[in-house]
Amino acid sequence: MAATDIARQVGEGCRTVPLAGHVGFDSLPDQLVNKSVSQGFCFNILCVGETGLGKSTLMDTLFNTKFEGEPATHTQPGVQLRSNTYDLQESNVGLKLTIVSTVGFGDQINKEDSYKPIVEFIDAQFEAYLQEELKIRRVLHTYHDSRIHACLYFIAPTGHSLKSLDLVTMKKLDSKVNIIPIIAKSDAISKSELTKFKIKITSELVSNGVQIYQFPTDDESVAEINGTMNAHLPFAVIGSTEELKIGNKMMKARQYPWGTVQGE
Repeated sequence: MAATDIARQVGEGCRTVPLAGHVGFDSLPDQLVNKSVSQGFCFNILCVGETGLGKSTLMDTLFNTKFEGEPATHTQPGVQLRSNTYDLQESNVGLKLTIVSTVGFGDQINKEDSYKPIVEFIDAQFEAYLQEELKIRRVLHTYHDSRIHACLYFIAPTGHSLKSLDLVTMKKLDSKVNIIPIIAKSDAISKSELTKFKIKITSELVSNGVQIYQFPTDDESVAEINGTMNAHLPFAVIGSTEELKIGNKMMKARQYPWGTVQGE
């Protein structure tokens, strides 16, 4: 008898039994929520992209705050990674946010090994977590898990095609981290150019076998919205720390002589 047949029989044989009184498992969802809130949440983002593409500004925009950090220059002798951890609080929910950004990426004449420091950093986080798990007395509930949850890969808004540096780097990273490609400073090109650029990027990623993150669609409750999100990849983004009055509301936006671009 197949395993599916056994599972079907077990499922069909289940009976609904009325309870004689209160048991208490109806409070399990509340207990789980309270436990999660008390422990807080951890989120680690890796921002990869050339200098000047607005990595720091986008982070400020996404989390509606101003993170401290030194401005990057184009004079770095090699690629480095700068990691900063912040404790954020919204209502009664805490978030330990770690932002890791590349410094000097794409600034060298010889870019052949630009991806190596990034790969080594990601591997080091996996190794650190493994060593913690192998300890006789593990304290994983207090251990700060520094493994990267998502990699935002910033693509320059050239409107033409991906650079070889982008393809090589994403190919080296796609088996180690969830890559979400984004077109930085997308207001630098027109809507028609942006549409063509997205199609070109998607085509090049597929033809070169680069695996990017796909929002899961196996859960019916989020399948529709996640499917829509997947259709919009790569995302076109802008960042701004300046608040402007649009209509009757103050919003983060960028002001140009010909109009205003709103950051949602």
